[in-house]
Amino acid sequence: MDNAAAVTLVDNTYDEVGRLKSDGRNGNARLKTEYAYNIRSWTKSITGTLFSQTLNYQEAITGNTPCYNGNISSMLWKAGTETIQRGYRFTYDELSRLKDALYGEGATLASNTNRFNEQITAYDKMGNILGLKRYGQTAASSYGLIDNLTLTYNGNQLQAVKDVATSSVYGNGTEFKDNSNQTVEYAYDKNGNLTKDLNKNISGIGYNFLNLPDQVIFADGNSVQYEYAADGTKLRTVHKTGATTLTTDYCGNAIYENGVLKMLLNDAGYVSFPDRKVHFYLKDHQGNVRVVADKDGNVEETNAYYPFGGTFTSTNSVQPFKYNGKELDTRNGLSWYDYGARHYDAVIGRWHVMDPSTEKYNNVNSYAYCNNNPIKNIDIDGRDWYMNESTGNLYFHRDSVGQQMTYNEQTYTHIGDNNMFGSMKDILLKLYNFEESASLAQKHGYSINPIQV
Repeated sequence: MDNAAAVTLVDNTYDEVGRLKSDGRNGNARLKTEYAYNIRSWTKSITGTLFSQTLNYQEAITGNTPCYNGNISSMLWKAGTETIQRGYRFTYDELSRLKDALYGEGATLASNTNRFNEQITAYDKMGNILGLKRYGQTAASSYGLIDNLTLTYNGNQLQAVKDVATSSVYGNGTEFKDNSNQTVEYAYDKNGNLTKDLNKNISGIGYNFLNLPDQVIFADGNSVQYEYAADGTKLRTVHKTGATTLTTDYCGNAIYENGVLKMLLNDAGYVSFPDRKVHFYLKDHQGNVRVVADKDGNVEETNAYYPFGGTFTSTNSVQPFKYNGKELDTRNGLSWYDYGARHYDAVIGRWHVMDPSTEKYNNVNSYAYCNNNPIKNIDIDGRDWYMNESTGNLYFHRDSVGQQMTYNEQTYTHIGDNNMFGSMKDILLKLYNFEESASLAQKHGYSINPIQV
């Protein structure tokens, strides 16, 4: 950039069967990540100096229940400069919906247990969460129950949430704010879009013809306005807080604040302005931003997440992209993740509007996030959800045949309505139709040349 030395953003290698083996950044060993897989090619470990993660399926760790159906039974990680190894044990119901995420530390997760549990106490027959318990930090050296939620519905539409927990979160962790005590605290329009959230003090939400929010009005007079392109791409947000106005413009991968360039996004992270420094994202198996580091490998931000996407620790938050790599808007207490097609509220594990692809999922609650399995599944844009399949990467669950996209430095393609691969010939033909032969050869050549800026 300008006359500065070139910085290598991506330097990937692949194994003999085309699985990502390692990704390098700027030739710095502290920023390199290596990947390992089990015999089924499911991701087993992500190993690096600044972020490491181990995923267990049928493997036994003290207290966990082995899973033989592809569900992740436990997960361990270490991020940034932390010396402790954190992790969760997971249990599921007969429909593979998450029941318990039990926190622990150490190689067997036997230390400091239950500090950051997230537990779903009940679902209704339509997959709506009826009860949710969340544990977190309650004081400088104390931990306990911070959310004990009871959720009521009219059909699949949320009516009210009651929290009977008596402790509040300490610091910047995720917590439900019970600011209303009415029978009906949420309202919807005829298209199933949320128009009121009294617990967030939102008195009105307006939508455009694409069912995307164009304004959010708070009871105290603060507001958020959104502008979009004709295809629904977000172009601008305007936050009004008292006498202060913050205008954010999204121009491709460039983000401006009040007319001044703030960030230039790329596949590996972003360049900040006006200092023109390069920052790298280190992500887990779902694309969650776990660590932000500079080009020299110095840690600038670390994040630890509850299963449904809230953060229970976030040190030195220097940028807004967090869970699934999505932008988190916390201004005025909004705390929404923007997925593109709709917004997500991680504190209750629900979308605010119906799935735009709801006709494809007639057996799935269109307000529930990833069919209530946020450990294995991911929803990349708020329409179709994805799952870890035979390569351990994330693939389309259902979508139009032949559609393809790039996400988290990987190419993902449709795998069929039954979540099964078609013939290799068909897959290669689909790839070939969307990429030139040189790119296809590069894909299967097990290495990619460094991209420099």
